[in-house]
Amino acid sequence: MELIRTTWVTSGTELRWPWLVVLLTLLLVGLLVAWVRTWRRRRPAGAAYVAHTARLRSLPRYRALVQQRQLLGGFGSVAALVACVGGIVLGGRVQETQVIDRDEVARDIMLCLDASGSTAPWNVDVVQELRHIVEELEGERIGLTVWNNAAITKFPLTDDYAFVLDRLDEAEDAFASWSEVYPSEEFDDYTAGTWSEERQYQSSLVADGLVSCVQRFDRLDEDRGRALILATDGEQRGRGVYDLEEAGAYAAEDDVVVHVIANPGEPDTDGDIDGLQAAASVTGGTFAQLGTGGSAEDVVEEIDELEAAKIERPPLVQTLDEPRAGQVLAGIGVALLVLVWALQGLISMAGRRSGR
Repeated sequence: MELIRTTWVTSGTELRWPWLVVLLTLLLVGLLVAWVRTWRRRRPAGAAYVAHTARLRSLPRYRALVQQRQLLGGFGSVAALVACVGGIVLGGRVQETQVIDRDEVARDIMLCLDASGSTAPWNVDVVQELRHIVEELEGERIGLTVWNNAAITKFPLTDDYAFVLDRLDEAEDAFASWSEVYPSEEFDDYTAGTWSEERQYQSSLVADGLVSCVQRFDRLDEDRGRALILATDGEQRGRGVYDLEEAGAYAAEDDVVVHVIANPGEPDTDGDIDGLQAAASVTGGTFAQLGTGGSAEDVVEEIDELEAAKIERPPLVQTLDEPRAGQVLAGIGVALLVLVWALQGLISMAGRRSGR
């Protein structure tokens, strides 16, 4: 499923400060001209002039030494010039301008999990189903809300799937630690805030939980596809603010498609399965019972078919520094200078040893 198509168009490279390149180039040329003139005119300080040196200059050893000096000098001059050119390029700041055309469509998915005591034994399987759903998605933003007689957001809508899967692992561990005989501190910590003492005679308020999850969607001013996955057994104790019919209508009014994953339940379970099916149906969603096979795949398929609004965004223009060329030139120049210095040291050392 392709949700975001991004086209990168590179408009080319340019210098941010071309005037600095011109100034540094003129300065370098001026220094070279001054150096050449000085080199032609200079006379070594303390030089002693010796007559009849033609025979000395004709010696093979003398010519070899002069050639070595000339080669090293020329090599060092080229290395210094390359390093200077690299510095000039870096100084001018080569930049690349990229125009990003984004063809983006948007879907948001809220995972809505019943955290009441009646659902704790099978919530591990529910979370595993939710993980399968997340692993099949691509590009959607995902959020998780858990509820009992009050709702809390475990994490808001995000497209960081690694974070989402880590949080689902955390939820699975918490529900797996639940025990009816020995209260689990990990489970209590995870579900803290989902139980309100003001509603102590009410629990698993399914309709209120559904409405609370619908209210977790953000960017309401944007035309986005919105889906909600409600996992519950439908067993409610006490009366909440909403009933399932009203909650389904509330979700439909906000254009939220509700997909229900329900626990098949024990024989004495009085969950409102018909009400859950009706709430899903009125929003155009699906209903599946955990363990009957294909529930996760069915939900993914329905979300894939959910019309995703196309968000029209202006092209994004990015200007990025591209210092690589200057860095390479400067690096090569410095490396060559170091090599020349090392060769001069080796030659000098060899000369001193041969003169002993």
